[in-house]
Amino acid sequence: MLQQPIYSLFIRIIPETFLVMYAICLLSDSEVDFKKVLISGVIGGVGIYFVRFLPIHFGVHTIIAILFDIALAVKLNNIEIHKAIKATLTSVILLFSSDIILVVVYNSLNFTSALSGQTLLSVIAGIPSMIFYYLIVVIIINLKSKRIKNELD
Repeated sequence: MLQQPIYSLFIRIIPETFLVMYAICLLSDSEVDFKKVLISGVIGGVGIYFVRFLPIHFGVHTIIAILFDIALAVKLNNIEIHKAIKATLTSVILLFSSDIILVVVYNSLNFTSALSGQTLLSVIAGIPSMIFYYLIVVIIINLKSKRIKNELD
């Protein structure tokens, strides 16, 4: 069970899920309907928040969240299932990578002791990871569009 305070839902989980759903749409070359992405982010964020309260082993909630994101991408955002699976897994790997980079930076700054537990500071300290994640997705999309443009030329 991974309990988190309610403010983490609004500060971290819903915005992060919105970014993941946005990335899934971009990575799957699907049309981005911001209203649907926003709805997916809120539904997904609330769903993930409650899944973390389940008495399951650490990591299982991540698998459930991935399946939930795939279902939202297919049902709400009208993405083909094979594209949704590929984009979701890519998106989650990028998200984990940005989290790992943030942890390495915080470790090098000896900032981790202040972040232990589920305090407001620890939730806010995760925001740079979301920004970094978004930048990685934007870079990948730009590289992808340049590659497609070069192939067309």
